[in-house]
Amino acid sequence: MPRSRTIPCFVLAACAAAASCGPPRVDMREGARNFEPADYQRVFETWTRDLSIIPVDGIENVLTVRVTYLGYEFRWGYVVKVAQDLRMSPAERQDLQDREFTALARGHEFFVSSMSAFKGVDNLAPDDGPWRVRLVDDRGRAVAPVSVEEVKHPETSAFQYFAFDLVHRTPYRIVFPRAFPDGEPVIGPATRFFTLAFSSPLGQGEVRWDSAAPASPAPTR
Repeated sequence: MPRSRTIPCFVLAACAAAASCGPPRVDMREGARNFEPADYQRVFETWTRDLSIIPVDGIENVLTVRVTYLGYEFRWGYVVKVAQDLRMSPAERQDLQDREFTALARGHEFFVSSMSAFKGVDNLAPDDGPWRVRLVDDRGRAVAPVSVEEVKHPETSAFQYFAFDLVHRTPYRIVFPRAFPDGEPVIGPATRFFTLAFSSPLGQGEVRWDSAAPASPAPTR
């Protein structure tokens, strides 16, 4: 299996702009957030990672992905933004909020858009695609997804809120269990970091979210 190197695009952009670079640390606590609609872009960038996988013996990317973790903080910012954009009534906003947090309770969900110059290589489906996708905790324990769903007919709003190009990218929703078989949470308040790993005979790479310093729990909603 060929070795590979990964080049996260956001790292290249950040390093060009500043001497110290790296993705922002994330707040994994649950609880209400005091967000305004204008905060959405910052929230989106905080929870989004970009990755390109280039084999060491190759020249062109075999896979490029943009990954957004749809965790508690992201969903809160998303609800605030969408409710304002669509001028939702309080009841409609509450319904959207309930749906978002019900989805969160079912599993750890990632919105992933993939792209490749090679036919079929951007396919992340486990049955007929070349890639294995795993969620890995800070102790190296990996869990397989419970579902990998290609978004066949994404709504126009998906382009706006998840910043991807449908002409060149294929969108997926990938959901992982909230707990390991032994009952321990895959991602919890004490998690120091977690990664989403992509591997195949074509190459390997991962994106990572580092937790902010532990703090007292935020108020529950």
